[in-house]
Amino acid sequence: MEVGIGMAKNIVFVLHGIGEYQDGWMERESSAVPTLRKAASDYPFFEGKSLDSYIDFVPVLYDDVYERILRHWSDLGEGLKNSIPVMPPLADKVASALQGAADDKWWLKTGADVLLYWGFKLFQQRIVLRVIAQIANKIADTITTDGGTPGYHILAHSMGTAVAHDALHHLGTESWLSALQNAPMDDADGDIARAQRAQLLDTIDLLRQDFGVSSPFDPSLFNFESVTMISNVSALIHGVEGPYTSIVQPGSATTHGAFTRQYLNVNHDFDPVSLVGNFKMPAAWEMRGGVNVKLNHLVDVQDPLAIHDAAHYIAHPNLHLRLLQSYVDPYSATDTDVAKVAAYDAAHGPSAISASVKSKLKQIKQGKIGPLKEVIGQIKDFKKSITL
Repeated sequence: MEVGIGMAKNIVFVLHGIGEYQDGWMERESSAVPTLRKAASDYPFFEGKSLDSYIDFVPVLYDDVYERILRHWSDLGEGLKNSIPVMPPLADKVASALQGAADDKWWLKTGADVLLYWGFKLFQQRIVLRVIAQIANKIADTITTDGGTPGYHILAHSMGTAVAHDALHHLGTESWLSALQNAPMDDADGDIARAQRAQLLDTIDLLRQDFGVSSPFDPSLFNFESVTMISNVSALIHGVEGPYTSIVQPGSATTHGAFTRQYLNVNHDFDPVSLVGNFKMPAAWEMRGGVNVKLNHLVDVQDPLAIHDAAHYIAHPNLHLRLLQSYVDPYSATDTDVAKVAAYDAAHGPSAISASVKSKLKQIKQGKIGPLKEVIGQIKDFKKSITL
């Protein structure tokens, strides 16, 4: 059956990866949601039904924060010196990299995103604030609907996995929100940041009043049904709290202090971003809702250059079936549905890929060719400069 009157749609917050993103980004062909809709239509349960009748997909935009802050800095190097670094050894390296690429607009909108978030508290604070505000506002608007409480899910890709991790950890812990109240925000970007902070704090206060609790997003009171990290870089790029010790892990809040019931760690054998991210799920997580999904397919067995796209990951039934079952309450995959996993592997897995394309895949994997070649090189260089 489809969701009808009196039934709440489940809500999926979708976070983009590196690159240039604006309003409407979620409907791009390379993004996850259009591919998930298309995949659903291949299964009998969804025949004649719209996936959007079951799910409210919510795009979470944060790339505009980079645009906003960098617009204020005519001299990137000087601006960075005035932004307190998260990792001081990286500060000069980041500034040099940005100044050296000042005329490369594409790189400033891709590789710069990673380095600035990785290296400086100003960017982490503003991006996490932007993301938390969007998530908290949507939850506040929907948690008490007449149709009941929906399930809340996170679907993050690439750089978005790092941002999602930090945002969720801070959303569920009071210390960051308390510090946020007293943050000066007196830089050139401060007006917008203070307005977003005021809106977020108002939302939190309203939830406190509605539910009579001091910490409405404490894991003992609220959790996400699932967190899916595609091309997971959260172990490499994160704030003070690392992903192996934060609340962004599967399990129960009472036993494990966990913020989600299920955690999907999704990576690809030939995606260089996935490989350099290198998130290793703790064995204990797999016993309490953690799932490793390792892929090695090519949607187009002749063209591997789009291998990092969220759409490329979602196309595989081994991933999209898990998401459909998690996001759509009345759907359960049948044996016939699951048989598509093996069929897809036969058509798009290693056995279907020619030797010449495999050679190209190896070069992409090593970061030697491909659209993210420069970004991978910078990440590897910076990775050597820090101790994780």
